[in-house]
Amino acid sequence: MTQPIINIYRTIEEAFYFDNSQMNRFYSFNGVQLLPFNETKYVQVTNTPDGINLEDWTVYAVDMCTGVKTNITPSFSVQSLTNSDNGDPQFYWSLTNVQYDFGMNLIYLEIHQSLGETFYSTPFLLTNDENEKTAQFHYKTKRTDTFQSIGFQTWFRQNRKQTELTTYYEASTKHTVTQAVKVNKISKFMSEIMSIEQLILLTDVLENPYLYINKVRASLYEAVEIPEVTSQENFGSIKFNISFNYKDIFSGNYVTPATPIVPDYSSLHYSLIDYYTL
Repeated sequence: MTQPIINIYRTIEEAFYFDNSQMNRFYSFNGVQLLPFNETKYVQVTNTPDGINLEDWTVYAVDMCTGVKTNITPSFSVQSLTNSDNGDPQFYWSLTNVQYDFGMNLIYLEIHQSLGETFYSTPFLLTNDENEKTAQFHYKTKRTDTFQSIGFQTWFRQNRKQTELTTYYEASTKHTVTQAVKVNKISKFMSEIMSIEQLILLTDVLENPYLYINKVRASLYEAVEIPEVTSQENFGSIKFNISFNYKDIFSGNYVTPATPIVPDYSSLHYSLIDYYTL
């Protein structure tokens, strides 16, 4: 499965870590942008070292500039449970219809348990500012995976058309005939400036065989090249071409394949029944 774009860790140091160069002097981290009041779920899977369990949780959105904490617990839920490759317990979680707009300040999630650990997410934006320059992606690697969903600062630029032609000589008419054998209608998208790490995560999403952009089935038309930095910045932008299938609209199915036992994913507790897997 595709690794999480927003991951959850046990320490702020882990959550805020990024690969840096001693040459960098200019930074941008505004790449992942979720929209408030959005009824379509944003869904991510955890990849927390040593696994993660939640019991009776409270979730705060913390403004990284002011430190102000806002309780958004009603918008946070656990979608389904899974395991990492080494067997550690992980889960898919979601944010839906967050009732607050945090502007252009980065926020992170602080997840408390009444009796237990506190967890921290990687930073992201949660705002309607310049929402016309964002897109929501639903994606998964395998048919049996659960769909993940995320918002990136990337937007439609223009429609394109590419036609492949064949030419042959028609003996009966003594004319050379040119005929289209393949026509591709393509939409070009552009990203806003974001860190190279976030651009790589964006391309990871785009390369999924099951991909929807703004709820329309999409396929990456050609490989995307990550730009080389030219000075002392950690950021760049990309252009990418998408082929859409407008007959295939995202259905909103987040359910994993049926299991003999139906879990409840209660916020009060998890039991063995919740972690039952085939």
